[in-house]
Order: sequence, then C-alpha cells, then structure tokens
Amino acid sequence: MDPITAFVVRIFSTPGVALWLAGGILAFATGLIVRGGWLGYRPLRAALNDRWNKLSALNVHYLDDTQFLEVDRVFSSTDVPELTEGWVRYRSLLTLQPDRRYATSIHAAEAFDHLDEPARTLEWWANILVAAGLVVTFLGIVAALSEATATIGQGAVAEGALLGLLAVAATKFWTSIAGVAGSILLRITARNWRRRTELGARLLFAQLDAAVVFLPPEKALLEQLSALNRIETALKARAS
Repeated sequence: MDPITAFVVRIFSTPGVALWLAGGILAFATGLIVRGGWLGYRPLRAALNDRWNKLSALNVHYLDDTQFLEVDRVFSSTDVPELTEGWVRYRSLLTLQPDRRYATSIHAAEAFDHLDEPARTLEWWANILVAAGLVVTFLGIVAALSEATATIGQGAVAEGALLGLLAVAATKFWTSIAGVAGSILLRITARNWRRRTELGARLLFAQLDAAVVFLPPEKALLEQLSALNRIETALKARAS
C-alpha cells in the first residue's frame, strides 16, 4: 500500500471520524453565516437605512448643483465598499443640465449592482461545501476498499471483509449529507439576505431616481436629432 493510501486508511479507520468531519462541515457553514452576517450583511443594511434617513432629512425633490454636495457627502461617508463603489459609478454618470438639474443615463439599481455581495459569497461557499463533502466521502470509500482488500489479502473471510467494508463506507456518506445540508442552509440564508437587501435598497433607489432626470442614450439622441432639425429649419428659413 502506497504512503498516501496508507495515510487515508489510518485517518478514516478511526471510529467516528466521518461523523466528526460531517459536524465540522455543518459548523463551518454556521460560522460562514455568522461571520458574513456580522461583517457584511448587517453593516450593509445599517448603511442603507442610514443613507435613506439622511436623504429623507435633506428633502431633495430634485437634485441641483447646490444640493449635490450634500448628497455626495451622505453617500461618500460610509465604510461599506459595495455602497461606496456604487455611488462612485452613479456619480460619474450624472451630468448637469442647462436648468441646473442633474440627469443620468442609468437607474440607481444598475449602478449599485453589487449590494448582494454577502449573499453571493454564501452561494459560492454553498457549492464548495457540496464538493468538500463528496471529496471526503470518496476518500472514505477509498480507505474502506483499501482496508477490505488488505484484509482479504491476508486470508480473512471475504464475507466478513465485505460486511466491514459496507459498515465503514456507510458512515462516510454522512459527510456528503452534511455538505448538502450546509449548502441548503447557506442558500436559504443568502436568498433571505438578498430579499431583505433589495427591500431596503428599493426605497433608497426610488429617492435617487426621483431626484434626477432620467436621460437614456436613446432619448438623448432623439433630442439631438430634434435640435438638429430645428436648426436646419431655421437655416432654410433664413436662406429663403
């Protein structure tokens, strides 16, 4: 038996190791939820509520050049990267119109498209947990087969070796079960986080969209075409 296989057999021959590994996978999933909620989801929700309250206090019915500095200060003063980066993108697309109002070519939700980053992280780990559970299960099966082969090779009764193989291999499937269970737990939590984040962000985005003029590229091109037509008509009238 090669050293790697011997090491795997020695590890998985320990009674209860599969159950310990399964428990470790579930504990890891729980730790991811606690850590993600404390460091990512909760600060994001708090920042969204804080920005909405401050923007409501400013009572911005439409964003002009005098109120822009106040709104920019509100959105720039946060330690949540997803919110800060979204505001930087949204701000870069704001243009000042002749009537001193700001216009933009995108909706706020399109600029702040990474607010669900804590949920995305959980979903990524959900895939990893399933793969990890399967890997551990396959390692356990390899260990059980190797041990059964060695037992039969030493002249032991084949039926007894087979029963031992099945008994040992059966416990290893607990790691796959734990991986799938942890993945389900992470995905349910991620869906709940995304839903609540969207509900909180919707009010904030509605305030921003209502305070600016929405000017998509198509509308801008049509307005330019209309202006060119008016200029052409005026030039023709003057020439005649």
